[in-house]
Amino acid sequence: MATTALRTVHAKVIFKGPAIQVNGLEAVAEGLWVSDQQNDQTYLVDYSGKILTSFHSPARNASGTSFGSGSVWVASNVKPSMVFRHNPYTGQCLAAIHLPNPEKGGVHGIQWRPFELGVKPHPAPEPEPQIFATAHGGALNAGPGVSGTLWVTRPGTNVIDHLDAETAEVLGQIPFPVSRSHGLYWENDTLVVVETNHNHVYRLDPANGHVLDEWQITGVPEAHAMSRSADGRVWIGDASTNEIAVIE
Repeated sequence: MATTALRTVHAKVIFKGPAIQVNGLEAVAEGLWVSDQQNDQTYLVDYSGKILTSFHSPARNASGTSFGSGSVWVASNVKPSMVFRHNPYTGQCLAAIHLPNPEKGGVHGIQWRPFELGVKPHPAPEPEPQIFATAHGGALNAGPGVSGTLWVTRPGTNVIDHLDAETAEVLGQIPFPVSRSHGLYWENDTLVVVETNHNHVYRLDPANGHVLDEWQITGVPEAHAMSRSADGRVWIGDASTNEIAVIE
């Protein structure tokens, strides 16, 4: 039986990352949010690579980066695996969430999304009694559903977690077909995820993880970060070369 050659797309390098090793990428109207895994800085650069602003994150081995609910989210790819939430204007760290299976899963890519496609937040828990009636403890968070959701690639366990971005509650989980999942973006109600070992890209059904399409990126040694801008261009960050490319 004849085999069908895998479709390829070519990435053209546009500019160098703003620091040492670009590892997280999110396209927004102003440009690209870029996280560097060596200095743990997150930068906003315009589409020519000019730095517009930057901030330091508590994330270590800063990896996936996303924007949503008025915040920049930066993944921390160490044990325990976490995601930090930041004010995009000041860089202030607003919150931190621990990921499920934090000692094994690792974290590479993250993608913020609103609640959609029938996914609902979990019910709010019943309030617990206060230990001291005159000095109530602060709430752990603002409650389920307040801040949208995060899709998180977990290379250590070959899954993609879907989490409530405010409470870190698990909303769902889908399998990923190969190891070293990394950057991802959302397109037409499907999840598009790259793996770094061979630069294969998988279009997945977010309901069950079924592979709907597969192709391969050429032109960069290792596709780590990946994001899609509003004009349809797909941007690639390669940590091995500290280069940012765009699919031609």
